[in-house]
Amino acid sequence: MARRRKKSKTRRKKSGVSVIGLAETYMLLNVGTQALFNTNPVNFVMGTGGKDGFNAAGLSAISLKELFQMSQVPTSSNTAFHTTNVIKKNFEANWPTALAGMVLIPVGFKLGRNFARPAITRTNRLLNKSGIGSTVKL
Repeated sequence: MARRRKKSKTRRKKSGVSVIGLAETYMLLNVGTQALFNTNPVNFVMGTGGKDGFNAAGLSAISLKELFQMSQVPTSSNTAFHTTNVIKKNFEANWPTALAGMVLIPVGFKLGRNFARPAITRTNRLLNKSGIGSTVKL
């Protein structure tokens, strides 16, 4: 009896990093860090956090370093608050805008991609022809 041919697996090219996807991810990260830590993602990672104390709204910025230390956050007055209490206070003050951002940003990017589809396709085609299309996409 003849041997059966094995079905070959479909090979796919690795697609590049999407610049639009990175922008959407950064904006969602910004919403999350603003809601919980009252700072942007760059300052959160770099460590510029609650050293300035509480702002006028009673919210303090917290960095990744302070989050791992779980220490007390210094304030402008003589009192200090535990990091988790500050995060809770920040979230209670910022949750409505965070919720709106987490819902509206993906919707806006989806609509924007649909409207800009012809331009995105042409740009990706040019990137492929230039040789960097496997690394970067729009």
